This record gives sequence, C-alpha cells and structure tokens, in this order.
Amino acid sequence: MKRVVASIALAALLVAVPHADAKRRTKRAIKSVAVTFTVRNTNTSKFACPSDGGAYQVKGHLTGPASALASSAKRKRRARGVTVYLHGLGVGEWLWYWPGAKNYNYAFQQAAAGHVSVTVDRLGYGASSRPPGDQVCIGSAADVAHQLVQALKTGSYAVASGKPVKYKRIALAGHSASGEISILEAYTYRDISALIVVAFSFSNLPAANITFGNQRNDCTAGAGPSPGYAYFGATAAEFQKTFFHSAVASVKTAAAQMHPPDPCGLNTSLIDALNKQAAGARTIKVPALEICGANDVLYAPFGCEAQGERFASRDKKTIIVKSAGHGLPLERSASPFRRKLDQWLGRRGF
Repeated sequence: MKRVVASIALAALLVAVPHADAKRRTKRAIKSVAVTFTVRNTNTSKFACPSDGGAYQVKGHLTGPASALASSAKRKRRARGVTVYLHGLGVGEWLWYWPGAKNYNYAFQQAAAGHVSVTVDRLGYGASSRPPGDQVCIGSAADVAHQLVQALKTGSYAVASGKPVKYKRIALAGHSASGEISILEAYTYRDISALIVVAFSFSNLPAANITFGNQRNDCTAGAGPSPGYAYFGATAAEFQKTFFHSAVASVKTAAAQMHPPDPCGLNTSLIDALNKQAAGARTIKVPALEICGANDVLYAPFGCEAQGERFASRDKKTIIVKSAGHGLPLERSASPFRRKLDQWLGRRGF
C-alpha cells in the first residue's frame, strides 16, 4: 500500500476552540505556531548506541492559549510550564497534532484547557530531518529530547511568527517507544519537572514481540522502503490492528495513510535499553504518570502498573483508560484520556 506522510501546514494558526467539558472549560483564543529546533544527533545519555553526530532540524508546533504564547519585552519571568510530547514508532507528530477533525487534535484540545504543548516530528519522521536510519537510536533520541528541553528553557528555538518564549518548567511525555526515550532522558539529564509515560512498559505482550521482530527482520534484510528504515506494522491492516482498539474508521484510514517507516536504530537498540532501564528509572523523583489503554495489544495494564512502580517519585500514579488501545489520543476514548491528563497536569502547575 502506498503510504502518504502528511504534511501539516507550518503557518501560525489563531482560532477559538470550545471546551468539551462545559463545566470546566471556556472558550479561549488558541494559538499554534510552527517551531524549529536545531539539534545534533549525538548520544551523551546513559545508554550507549550509535549516532552520527550530525546537525539536523526538528520541526513541530507550539500550541496553547494565545495569552500564554505571547512574547513581550515586559515579561519579567518565564512562562510557568510547557509539556513536550514525543511520538512512538509507526506514527509522527500527527499522533498529538491531528490534521483532521479538531476533536482529535490533542494539542488544541489541551490548549482549550489552558495547557501549553510542544509536539514534534522526531528525527527521521515527517517534516524533521532524516539522518541515516541506523544512526538514530534510543540513546540519541533521549539526547535530542534533552536538547529540546534546554532550548525551551533558554528560548533558543525558532518560531514562524513572534518571538520564542522561555519556559521555566518542562514536562516530558513519551508515547510507546518514546516512553523509554523519555525515561532515559529523565534519569540521565535530570532537567525536567514531570514525566508522563503513555502506552509503554518494560514488559510487553506477545503481539509486541511479533511486530517488533518483523520490523527488526526487515531492517536486517534491508527490506524497508529505504536503507535504514522499516515499517512497524508491515501493512495497513497490521498497523491498524496493532495500534487501535476503538478508533472510528475515518481515523484508522487516515492514520494508515500517514503511517511512516521508522529509523531502524530505534528498534535494534530498544531491547538493550529496556534491559538496562531499571536502575535508572528507580532514580526518577519528579512527578511521574503512567497512562495506558485497557485494551492495548502491545502493553497490558499490569505491565504499565509495574513500570509506574519503578519510579522513585513520591508523586506517581498509574491510570488505565477504558476502551482504548495503543493509540490513546485517537481512540473513541480520546476525550477521557485528555481529561485525565488535563487534571494531572493542572494539579502540577502545567
């Protein structure tokens, strides 16, 4: 099947979006502006794996209430907080910044609740740069995530309009394999104020072993669409079955059309990273949330609970969302998923 990687417009958007929960949400102006981060594909993390050290660009969007994104010479202090959202394998920024119906655009919906989000295509995906696929790994991805965090703190990133805003506190959220990337970033660099792990655990189910194994075989055989890249879910049907439980047909069809290949170095380094995660995860003391779908075929609720227990945080919680598979932001249960994250973030100053 021909896969079409969606190109999301990079122009700044200013729209009014009504809250889904009338009791807690009100209409507010929302601003979404394209952002670019200049990074190096280095690996200074506590997990060694190959990277080429090259200079690249990570592109995405900064979305939130217009008042929170306004830059001003009179601003006396940094904005209070922003959450950086990283996507996992087989998807792109569109997981968090859906180009279709606004009710599935996680970043816009959370902006309506007052939160500021950064969503990106990670290196090797979508609008961002495409390094050699065997030179992007779990450790280098954690290093790049660290660079994004630091850029947001210092304001050293580019925006399509206005001036970059500096953020004092950063929450890092990682979906699926980016859960491991976010955990590694947290215990290596200790520069984030909160950690969110979505649809991921060190313990997976047989379906995950099969799908990861098939991708690894394609990487080894060079059977992907280009050297160093292969699909997580070889066909549209396999991807949809692996990723969704309750999503509507239009979402599943669009997601399959946007389904990108992954840099092979992510797959080939993931198992080793998982095997070495425990000691580092047990040093994480910032507020930590583990949130998974009750019907995820890759990671079971008990595995997510075990992952959540690894963190040393006094403030830690595991949430299981009913009627949700692996693609939580795009399932029919997207609204309760967002609401649970809205509440958790709000109570921690984001």
